[in-house]
Amino acid sequence: RHRRASLSLLLPLSAHVDGLRSFLRDPLGPHGERVRTAVYVVLTVVLLAVTAQRSLFPHHTHPTFPIFRASFWHLLYGQNLYAGYGLGDRFKYSPTMALLFAPFSIPPFAVGLLLWNALNVAALIYALDRLCSRHDATIALVLLIPEIHGAMQRSQSNALVAALIVLWFVSLERGEQVSGYLSIALGAAIKLFPLAALTFALFHPRRLRAALIFACCALAMLLLPLLITPAAALKAQYGWWFAIESGDSLARGMSVMRLAHRIFPGAWPNWPVQLAGLLILLAPLVQARRWHDPGFRTSYLASLLVFVVLFNHQAERPSYVIACTGVVIWFVCSSREPWRLALVLLSLTGINAIGYLPVWLAMQAGLYAREPAREAAPEISGCCYPTPPLGRRQSA
Repeated sequence: RHRRASLSLLLPLSAHVDGLRSFLRDPLGPHGERVRTAVYVVLTVVLLAVTAQRSLFPHHTHPTFPIFRASFWHLLYGQNLYAGYGLGDRFKYSPTMALLFAPFSIPPFAVGLLLWNALNVAALIYALDRLCSRHDATIALVLLIPEIHGAMQRSQSNALVAALIVLWFVSLERGEQVSGYLSIALGAAIKLFPLAALTFALFHPRRLRAALIFACCALAMLLLPLLITPAAALKAQYGWWFAIESGDSLARGMSVMRLAHRIFPGAWPNWPVQLAGLLILLAPLVQARRWHDPGFRTSYLASLLVFVVLFNHQAERPSYVIACTGVVIWFVCSSREPWRLALVLLSLTGINAIGYLPVWLAMQAGLYAREPAREAAPEISGCCYPTPPLGRRQSA
């Protein structure tokens, strides 16, 4: 009798769990296009509202866009890009980034800001659409809306950087090496950490050709400012950039290193924690045969996107749109269990490294455990495009 009573109590709970799993498998149901339209409407409203807010009511705690705009003119007139100009912070990107900001520096402030924010959002939407099915991309965008809004509030380049890393992955999967390496070279011209994505090239064919293409793309990006500045001035700019980057080497930002420093206070450097994180990230790659599995490669992409923020000593709150992109890719490209949704929601609580570290460790555990790809699209794990078998000989 007691067993029957216990079963009668468990049956409703089991039904709720089954219903949750059914919802997670297809949360949009037949309303996918309506949800996509609603996402576009929400992002457009956020884009216009943030642009109006930052244009009509500028605030000294959000100097990023004014600094970006000024950097182009400083480069053009041969001034030190990395000096303090009373804007509340300093420019910390490459001279190439300053040149590429010309389309947003020349128009009036509000127009330039609108174009800049629109580029970041559009690039991320485009990247997810190339990586995922339209259905999965819509789910990913719904989950990304809070982080996109946070990135737009600071007018930073993080959504664009996330998009460039994803586009690099898609291009490499499709065998489009030139566009892929150009994407990663452009990403590195904005922020250096996209170079971590080069680990993808270790197991892809035609590595010598890939190295030459990347070297050409990187050199082109390094020398691109010569279009508007003399060689001597550009050399000086790179020297000043190196100096300001070296000066920030002991910063901890909103990273795992800050968490570790709170537990073990002291003036110890960041590199031991960063090295430990890198070894954890790369360890699954010793299973070279697993690189044939598109699901494994997609999961590694997701983990990499989270890693480059968690272990970045300059990570800020808006940086986490990159990590969130990795989390939502992992979620939509995996079997959608309730515990995965719980980890995704934990990462979206806004507690930065504390929220993202558990989901990153779960990603790494899945890579170690040879976790299968979601069965809904076994050929590309619902997301990406397979490369030729690695065992096949190909010319360099």
